[in-house]
Amino acid sequence: MFLTSRYHVVATMGVVLSLTSCADTEFVLRPPAPERFPPAVTPPPRITESVITVPMRVDLSDFLNATNNPNLIPKKFDHSGSVSKHPKGGEYKYYAERDDFSIEQPAHSVSNTEPRLSIGDWWKEIELSGVSLFVSAPLRYKIGARSHAQGAESSAQCGDGSGWPRRATLNGSIAIGMTSDYGVSASLRSVTVHPIEPCRLRISDVDLQQAVNTALSDQAKEGFNSAVSRLNALSLKPRAEDVWTALRNPIQLEPDIWLLLNLDKVRRAGFSKDGHVVKDILQIIAHPVIVHGAEPPASSPALPPLETEAVSPDFRGVADVQDAYTEKQPVSEKFHVLADIQVDYGTLSQTLSKQLKGRRIETKGNVITITGAGIFGLGNNQVLLRVEFTGDARGYVYLIGKPEINVMTEAVYLSGLRYDLGTTHLLQTTAPAWFNDAPLRETIAPEIVLGVTPMIDRIRDSLRTGLNRTLTPTVSMQGTVTSMQGITVSADVDALYIRTMSNGTLNVLASSEP
Repeated sequence: MFLTSRYHVVATMGVVLSLTSCADTEFVLRPPAPERFPPAVTPPPRITESVITVPMRVDLSDFLNATNNPNLIPKKFDHSGSVSKHPKGGEYKYYAERDDFSIEQPAHSVSNTEPRLSIGDWWKEIELSGVSLFVSAPLRYKIGARSHAQGAESSAQCGDGSGWPRRATLNGSIAIGMTSDYGVSASLRSVTVHPIEPCRLRISDVDLQQAVNTALSDQAKEGFNSAVSRLNALSLKPRAEDVWTALRNPIQLEPDIWLLLNLDKVRRAGFSKDGHVVKDILQIIAHPVIVHGAEPPASSPALPPLETEAVSPDFRGVADVQDAYTEKQPVSEKFHVLADIQVDYGTLSQTLSKQLKGRRIETKGNVITITGAGIFGLGNNQVLLRVEFTGDARGYVYLIGKPEINVMTEAVYLSGLRYDLGTTHLLQTTAPAWFNDAPLRETIAPEIVLGVTPMIDRIRDSLRTGLNRTLTPTVSMQGTVTSMQGITVSADVDALYIRTMSNGTLNVLASSEP
């Protein structure tokens, strides 16, 4: 009797298990994983041109010493003991003495004819004086005149007695530029006298002020030419090579993360004045990128020739440059860095699973609850989403989508989300009708938002630190990162890449001595 009862219990349990097994087969969805797509050919990124500003100090002490050498340019112009005859009649004599020359910004009419450049906020309150260098020395002078007209003699004085001295300036304008080999090229453009307190002397309808101005200028020209020759012996090439060599090497931002500047060419922005020193402003054009992995090789070749301005066909020296050839085009001083931030799918899966876990989906009295989710690279710039669930149906489904980025919110979402072919087949052939009506895809689509702001912020902070450092004993960098923004996203098989573009500035300081 006991054995018979035990037999009926076992038989009944077998029937129940058999029925349960049949039910599980109808309500369990486990589609096969889809095959990966062939890898898509990703077009190379278009890297924005960036400008690296490099001010180089050019010491003009030797040039100024030459202009102030009385053996080259006299300190005193004494024609008080000898009389000069003017071709139009009359005689005159003069005396002048000068102080030392200094480098000046143009303060008289010549400033209206010289092109000007401004290099923006970084070099505040300093303007570049086109292709000219101006030197000026205070001048004191007096003039005496004598005229014989209609048998009578008349004389006049200017600057004697209580009126001594009359004030003026002795000015030199030097055309200055750079050769393609980074040498200084200079030639004398003009020597002029600018009367601050002019003499109003006239004899025989002759303006003696202009005659004396011309005489003083002519006496100074030869000495100026000799002083200017000292400028042509200067060269910035050694320091330019130091900067180029320091910048062509990869700059480590983090372990296995490197900044490559990808230097391209060098051009001039002009000179700026700082006492007896001028700063020649060079601009290195670069195409910076951030790369991942082992240290890459140096990305740029040797220092290229300096880009120089076009000149007229009969150009004989920098002073021959005409206005038509000195027009400047606006130059951007922005420094941009392109970076692909790598986000592994494991990290994305953890984030996504936390977002979706516990979500309930109910339809026609049946309920399923999401228990987990994962995201994987599928190839062809698409990702595979696996959503696991339990409840009145259990198992998982696969969905396919293309990653997109909202540049305003820096959030990644999946567009065109759809079931893959294997999941679609099972939904059409084996899934119960109520499950097909369950709004699973519609429910999870708005929830798939992957914030990447922390990752962008981390790279931005690393870049900011990397741009402010000493590269060699003679070369250091000072950079800013004003913004960094995600611009595109792409899905590789092994990781998701957020392409970012940063904006800022980069200035490189070069010294001649460590």
